[in-house]
Amino acid sequence: MNKRNLILQAALVSAFGAMAVSANAGTLTGAVSFAAEIAGPTSTTALAIKPVALVYTFNTPGGIVVNPGGTIYAYERLAGGLYSTAPLAGEFALGGGITGLTAAVGALSADSTTVRISLNNSTTVNVVIGVGGTLTWTPTAGAVNNVNSTLATVGGTVTAQASVASSNSGTAMNTGTALAADLDNGLSNTLAIATSATAITTAVAASSTLAVVETQKIDLTATTPGSRFTAPGVTLSNANSATILNLGTIKFTNVTSKFTTDGATAYTIIANGTATTLSGTVTGVFKGTSTMALMTDAACTTTIAAGSAGTLNAGLTTFTFAGGTLPTSGTVNYICYTVPATTGVIPLTTPTASFTFTKTTTTDAATTASGTLYALTNNGQTYDVRNYVPAAATGYSTFVRVINTGIVSAAVSVAKIDDATGVVGTSGILATLAAGQATNFTPAQIEAVTGAIASTSRPRLRITAPTNALNVQTFLFDSAGNFADMTGAQ
Repeated sequence: MNKRNLILQAALVSAFGAMAVSANAGTLTGAVSFAAEIAGPTSTTALAIKPVALVYTFNTPGGIVVNPGGTIYAYERLAGGLYSTAPLAGEFALGGGITGLTAAVGALSADSTTVRISLNNSTTVNVVIGVGGTLTWTPTAGAVNNVNSTLATVGGTVTAQASVASSNSGTAMNTGTALAADLDNGLSNTLAIATSATAITTAVAASSTLAVVETQKIDLTATTPGSRFTAPGVTLSNANSATILNLGTIKFTNVTSKFTTDGATAYTIIANGTATTLSGTVTGVFKGTSTMALMTDAACTTTIAAGSAGTLNAGLTTFTFAGGTLPTSGTVNYICYTVPATTGVIPLTTPTASFTFTKTTTTDAATTASGTLYALTNNGQTYDVRNYVPAAATGYSTFVRVINTGIVSAAVSVAKIDDATGVVGTSGILATLAAGQATNFTPAQIEAVTGAIASTSRPRLRITAPTNALNVQTFLFDSAGNFADMTGAQ
């Protein structure tokens, strides 16, 4: 015990007898986890919460003796939050075998961080606070406020410490000096009485990770190469259609142990979300006139009740969704991509999704599900020959050498890309090449598939094959038999 407290102890002895105290601090228990969402970064009011009961357990060997008419003082100090008002006497209860003491109205420090509770012996005999005796504070609604900055970050904590002293630290109780200097029993442990945690979790999953794995690719062997998806088959995750692709899922899930400001009611989607404001975007590179929708089933046949359809921007890079139905906890919505059947090439892309629902209390932190969706690739290799001279032209001719460098046999297709419009024509098979096989194709062979090409036309050719590796070389011959390797230009 410090010298000052010894002097104060002597003064108290003359007033109400000796009180045995020591430097053995008691312990604090009582903690609850709050939803980080309630302390959103845009909140401008002093958010108030109700922690669970805070219990201080006395730990002084031999006990603390309070003489008839005597008083000792218990202190509680907060960090990361403030007392809204001085707690009422009725909020404190003594237990663990303590009888004969009453708790007086607490006095609040000027900075609202510390409360002092007077424990009075109004009997005519000594009262002993034994080891294991308790002082419990049961907070009322909104008892602790100004926790916004603390609880807005997941893992943020409001902490408390407690102590017992034989002296009155004064009405002001400057927390910089009084509480720490006037303790006989020492400060207790530091207890996190309120901790913030995520109340609603989110997940975005690519369809390649679903229980039934998506395997569709862009079909390079389609009538118009790359204009549709490979046929999925009935066992795959989406409908048996070559124009529909399941890109993946979004999901929001309640974590029901995280509480609202009262410390007892779980923070949930249904209680805190606005019914029809699920919104978001899917970004990537998409085929013109394609559509995208949120579906309730992996087969991509049933849309959610409202706001299911995305709007594609002019740049073909973003589908925007608005007015969607509030998510159901733990239930996935599927993101389904539909393309027109025979026009245009489907771009390679790995889309990303980001979906948020608005909270009823708009200052609550946003809950957003974001992540990467299905990576859309070709079912083989494709090359564009940019130096083709038609068979009808005179003076020069083109020979195309195709090499299947993959490990599987593959049917090589060719299609004309119109030089004026860029439209990819109908494709057809040139030949089936074994793994490792190389074949030279003449203009006559090529145009037997694409159809005759005018002598004045200078189209491109699209060579495709469902193989894991393909090489294409182009040679330009003049009438004298001289040739140039034009491969580097493609």
